[in-house]
Amino acid sequence: MNAMEAIYKAMDAYHEITGLHSYFVQDETDIVSASAKEKNFFCKCLKTSNSALKHCDECTVENYTQALQSMKVQTYSCHAGLVKWSVPVEVKGLTGVIISEGVISKQQIKESEDWISYLSEKYNVSKSILLENYHQVQQMTEEQVDRSIQLLKDILAYYAASISED
Repeated sequence: MNAMEAIYKAMDAYHEITGLHSYFVQDETDIVSASAKEKNFFCKCLKTSNSALKHCDECTVENYTQALQSMKVQTYSCHAGLVKWSVPVEVKGLTGVIISEGVISKQQIKESEDWISYLSEKYNVSKSILLENYHQVQQMTEEQVDRSIQLLKDILAYYAASISED
């Protein structure tokens, strides 16, 4: 197994345990194509708006850059209000960032009607479709987010230790 395979195996295992999808970005220029791999239908619906897509890419670039420069996890609220994290990765000379699929809190569900109305109006996207898909976004507490990030880091370390020295 090489470094890239280890990273993808870690992301697959993380998904199996948490239900969250992630994607790996090696270079800022890959962010647009990599973010298209997101499975979250709320984000996919929102990204039908060019301005929402632009905001998403800008937010991702900013947090990708901060994670890579500091080599520290960046936890943030994206422009659409989802909590996401960027985990810097350095495995056998391969560097990049694993970016998580966003989650929401129970409080955000309580305020979803107002938030979805705002997003729908701002980005000219169907309110009913956004609302339906918003309720499909996984909910987590702050503690669950922290543990989820640690889990990803631990799984990555496990697979990185399995890389053959060929």
